[in-house]
This record gives sequence, structure tokens and C-alpha cells, in this order.
Amino acid sequence: MVIRKAVAADIARIVEIEAQVFPTPWPRELLASYLGEDGFMVYEQDGTVIGYMILGIKIPSLLARLERRMLAALRGQDTNLEENTGHLMNLAVDPAFRRLGIGSTLLQRGLEYLQSLGAKTCELEVRVNNQEAIALYEKFGFVIKDRIKSYYRNGDDAYLMVKELF
Repeated sequence: MVIRKAVAADIARIVEIEAQVFPTPWPRELLASYLGEDGFMVYEQDGTVIGYMILGIKIPSLLARLERRMLAALRGQDTNLEENTGHLMNLAVDPAFRRLGIGSTLLQRGLEYLQSLGAKTCELEVRVNNQEAIALYEKFGFVIKDRIKSYYRNGDDAYLMVKELF
């Protein structure tokens, strides 16, 4: 088993897993756009990619940063504090290899990676009916913060889940 940075040769297999796992899979072009990012990692076993994840530091909008600084100034707090928030955008394991700890291994590595980047929290979105994924995230200390109506292209709602990183 090895977890490594995704490369172009992995995209076809990643697209295949994506189509097996998600009702509204990401297009090949979107997945490929993350190539070169350290947070695009694959789980490889015996030369075959059987899982992957995409994560990184969430970059807040200019408006969100200005609002945070304004509120800090009004409260008499340091206005230069930027809290890094990690964002798990995608995590999938080939269904034939589920319940073997691969998702947990990927998630653990991802959280360590985000901590190495200075992230204080990690956020993710998950379909409200994806009980298996929700259970995994809760096992790692994620809690449901909000429900986002019609988050996915097919109209499904998502939970916003958050975990404090130490």
C-alpha cells in the first residue's frame, strides 16, 4: 500500500471510481485540474489505484476576509489573524475495496497534511443520505454544522461537517 500524489496516468482510474461511487460524479476535466496539487492523493495497492482524495486550504472570498477583519476590529481583536481552514473536497474508495480501512487511512493522511499546512479546522460537504461516509467522518471527530439545501447538481442536500484540528 502506498499513498502518493496523483499523476496524469491515474485520471482514468479515478474517473472510473468517481462514477461508481457518486450519483453526480465530477467530470474528468475537473478532476484533472487538480493534478499537480499536493492535496490530490491516491491510495495505490499492487499497482492499482483503489481510492483517492482531494483536499487543501480553503481560500475565503475577499468579502469574507473583510467581514472577519471588520468584526475583529469592532471587538478590539487582532485584525491580521487569518485562520486557515482545510477543505476536504472529495474522498472515494472503489466499492470492491470498502470496509478495509482505506477511507480511514486516506482521511488520516489528509488531516495530517492539512495540519502541516497550518489548518486549524477542516470542513467538508457530504450528502445527507450517505450514512456510511457520515459515520466515517463522525468517527474522526467531524460534527454536522449545517444543512445546505440543493448543494449537489441533482438537487440533493448536503451536510457541512467540521472538525477542529490540533
